[in-house]
Amino acid sequence: MERESVAPGACYFYYPRLVCVVGVRDEARGTVNFAPVAWASPLSSDPPLFGVCLSPATHSHHLVLRTGEFTVSFLDRSQAELAQSLGRLSGRDVDKVAALGLALDLPESLETPSLAAAYVSAECLLRERHHLGDQTLFVGEVQVVHARAGVFDNEGVLRSDVLSPLLYLGSRRYVTVDATTVTQVEVPA
Repeated sequence: MERESVAPGACYFYYPRLVCVVGVRDEARGTVNFAPVAWASPLSSDPPLFGVCLSPATHSHHLVLRTGEFTVSFLDRSQAELAQSLGRLSGRDVDKVAALGLALDLPESLETPSLAAAYVSAECLLRERHHLGDQTLFVGEVQVVHARAGVFDNEGVLRSDVLSPLLYLGSRRYVTVDATTVTQVEVPA
């Protein structure tokens, strides 16, 4: 198979990525801003840490610094248009909750709500931030996770026979996995 070298940024070699919607209170406007990000990842199990990258130019970046907390919500494949709308609108100009008619789940541990439409969400308390190139990595300690009943099996794995998670492919394109695309590899005893 022939390969070619391309400049960094010429292709989305690190996609697809699970779509993560960051929620953060906008206390000045009395609402919550939600922004989809693809650059998000678990960072540690003990303590439970989750990281999201936000550009310092974004409204959400400013709000996370101000409130010291955020939520992360995960959507299923039927919600691609919602993810795209959340990314297209700026929370500086628009109350996304009102404009998109978003239902919210009230927080249990912190003060920032999550998207009610999410199949799972987590409340994160900001612990660290690191400036990396044109992004800031916000490290949140997960305080509590809220999951829709029945979407995870008894090992904590997403049930792809019940739900297809939304993944971002790049350039306004989305993809998913479902039960027909899952391969379980058996480990020899």
